[in-house]
Amino acid sequence: MELLALLSSRDDVVIPDVKGALRKYTVYPLKTMEELEDLYSNIPLNLLLIDTTSHKLSAIGDFLNKLDNDRVVLITPDKLDSFAREQLPRSVFDSINIWDIRAELPAIVERALERHKFKNELRLLKQSHDIAAPSQMPVHARPMAEMLMGRSDTLPSGRYVHEKVIVNFAKMLTSSFDMQRLFNHFIDSVMEIARVNRMMVMLKDKDVFYVKAHYGLDPNLADNIHLRKDSALAAWLAKTGRIVSKPASFTDTDLVSIRNEMDILQCSVSFPMIHKGKLIGILNIDSKITDEPFYKEELEIIYVLCNYLAAAVKDIDLYNHMWCQKEFTNNIISSMSSGMIAIDKSEKITIFNQQASEILGLDPMKIIGSDLRVLPSPLGDILYETMVTDHLYRRHEAVINPSKVPLGINSYRLLDEQQNSIGAGITFSDLSDSKKLEEQERRMGKLKAVNDLMAKIAHEVRNPLTSIQTYVQLLNEKQTDEELHNFYISTVSQSISRLDSLIDKLVTFSCTQDYCLNREDVNELMIEAADYISRHIAGTYKFSRQLIDKSFYINADRKQFIKAIYYLVMNIAEMTPEGADIKMSANIVMENPPYVEISISYDGDFSIDTGKQDLLKPMLDIKNLRTELNVPISYKIIEGHSGSLDITSKEGITTYAIKLPILDRRESAVSIKGDYVSGQ
Repeated sequence: MELLALLSSRDDVVIPDVKGALRKYTVYPLKTMEELEDLYSNIPLNLLLIDTTSHKLSAIGDFLNKLDNDRVVLITPDKLDSFAREQLPRSVFDSINIWDIRAELPAIVERALERHKFKNELRLLKQSHDIAAPSQMPVHARPMAEMLMGRSDTLPSGRYVHEKVIVNFAKMLTSSFDMQRLFNHFIDSVMEIARVNRMMVMLKDKDVFYVKAHYGLDPNLADNIHLRKDSALAAWLAKTGRIVSKPASFTDTDLVSIRNEMDILQCSVSFPMIHKGKLIGILNIDSKITDEPFYKEELEIIYVLCNYLAAAVKDIDLYNHMWCQKEFTNNIISSMSSGMIAIDKSEKITIFNQQASEILGLDPMKIIGSDLRVLPSPLGDILYETMVTDHLYRRHEAVINPSKVPLGINSYRLLDEQQNSIGAGITFSDLSDSKKLEEQERRMGKLKAVNDLMAKIAHEVRNPLTSIQTYVQLLNEKQTDEELHNFYISTVSQSISRLDSLIDKLVTFSCTQDYCLNREDVNELMIEAADYISRHIAGTYKFSRQLIDKSFYINADRKQFIKAIYYLVMNIAEMTPEGADIKMSANIVMENPPYVEISISYDGDFSIDTGKQDLLKPMLDIKNLRTELNVPISYKIIEGHSGSLDITSKEGITTYAIKLPILDRRESAVSIKGDYVSGQ
C-alpha cells in the first residue's frame, strides 16, 4: 500500500481532482504545515503532493530540504520552465500543471513510486552484502563482527524482518480513509503471514457483528451470517481480549457454545479487535492451506495487526462522519438562496458558494484560495473590518461595483475554541427583485393617485364648461343684447383656451412622449422660444434673451423643448409680481463631454424652496393643475432630451438651469458676449 500526502487548502478544486486521478492509491489531504509535519513524524510517506497556489514554496522550503530525493510532486498554476526547475529543492521529483492533473498525474506518481521501489531494493541488497561481509573477514576480526550481528533474539531472522515490515505497513493503514481498501490490504497482510483457506472480518454495528470483508467464504453465507454481542464467542473475546482457538475438548458449556459458533463461522482461530478497551470487531481465520499448525509468532503478529485495524476502522468511521457532515454543510451552502463568502485569518477566501458565483458573476475556481482583495467593492472591506474590528453588519445595503447590483449584506465573525478570531464570513442576497417589487408598489401608489387626479381634472374642466353651456342656452333663446353677447363670446373663448392648455399639460405630463429629436441650433431654439413666450406672457413682465455668438447644436424636439422653456417662464410669472424682469441666456461649458447651459433667472429668492419641491411633488399633492404642473412638465421634457434641470439661488437671484449635451460645433472659438434683445 502506498500512502500519498496532498498538501492543499482547496478541498473543492485540487483535492477532488487528485483523488479522482489517483484512485488506486491512498491520498491523505492535509491543509496546514502542522498537519504535514505531524504526519511525517509518525508515518513514512511514499510521496508528497503540494499545491503551490495555496502553499508557497518559500514558506515550506526548510521542510522540503529535509526530505529524501524525489519525494515531492508540485501542482502549479503554470508550467515551470527549465530555469525554474533547476532552482527547486532536490526533494522535488517533478511538477504538473493544475489543469493536467487527471491526464498526467497518475503516470508521474507511478514513475516516482517505481523509483522509490528501485532504491529500496538497492538498499536491501547493500544491507545483505554488509551482513555477509564478516565471512570474508580475517579470523581475528570475526568475533567482533559476530557480536555486532547479535543472536536471533537481538536481531530478528529473515522472517522476523518481514514481520517488522508488515507492522510498519499496518501503522500506515491507520491513515487510510477507504474502508474496503483497508480490509483488502489487511487480508493481504494476514495472508502474507499465514496462508489460510478462509478468513472474515466482522465489525460491530449496535449489538450485532456483521461480516464486512471475507476471503474463501460463500458470498451468500457472508451476507447473511451475524454474531450477537452476547454470544459465547463474542462475550469471551470482549471479556479476555485474547486469542481463542477452536476448543478440542470441553470443560464447560461455554466452550461447547464457542466450538459450535466457530464451526458455523468456519474458522479455527478468532482474534479480538480492541479499540480503547472495547471489542469493536472480530477476525476469524481457518486452518493453513498446508495443514500446519500456527506458530506463536504468527498469532502474535496477526493480533497486533488486528489492533491496528481496529484503530483504523474507528478513524475511518470518524473521518466518514466528519466528511458526511462536511458534505452536508457544503450541500446546504451550495443550495442556499443567498451568496456566502468566508475568509481565514490569512485573508484567503475559503468559501465561495454557487449562489455567490451567480450573483457576482465570478468563477469559484479562481476565487477560492485567493486574497480577499479580488472581491468587488465593498465585500472585501466588510469581511476585513468584521474580522479585525468585530463590527458586524446587519441588513446592510450596498451597491456592488462595477455591476451596480444592489445587495443586502450580513456579516459574522469566525472564532476558535478560545474565542479568538480565525476569519469572517458574509451572507448576501440580490435585492434587484426587491427593488423591482418596491418599484411596482410605487407604481400602484401612482395608479391610486391617478384616480384622485381624475377627480381634480373633472373639477377643472367643469368650470369652463359651465360658461360654454350658458352661452349655448343664450344662443337658443336668441338674446339680442349685444354687450351680453360679446361678454359671453369672450368668456367662452377664454374657457376653450384654458381647456386646451389644461389638456395639453395633462397629455404631456401623464403620457410617454415619443420625441422627434433633430439636430437643432441652440440660438434658433432660444429665439423661437423667446418669440413664443413674448406672445403669451402678460405685457407687464419684462422678458429678455442673450444668445451665444457661435453655432452649437443639440438633439431636440423643437416643439416640445420650446414648450419646456415656456412652462418654466410661466411658473416664474405665477410666483413673481407684475413687472418682474425675467432673463434667458446660454453658456457653453467645455468639459468632457461638453454641454450647453440655458439659464432662466429673475430677481428674488423667495420661491427657491417651493420650486425644488415642485420637481419632486407627486401627482396626489398637486392642488392647482394649471400652475403647479409647469415645473414637473418641463422637468419631464428635459429628461427626455437626456438633460437635467436644477434650481439655484444666489445673491437674491433665482436661476432655472437647463443642461443639455452638445452634438458638435462649427467654430472652435467660444464667447458668451451678446446683446440683450427684448422679447416684446
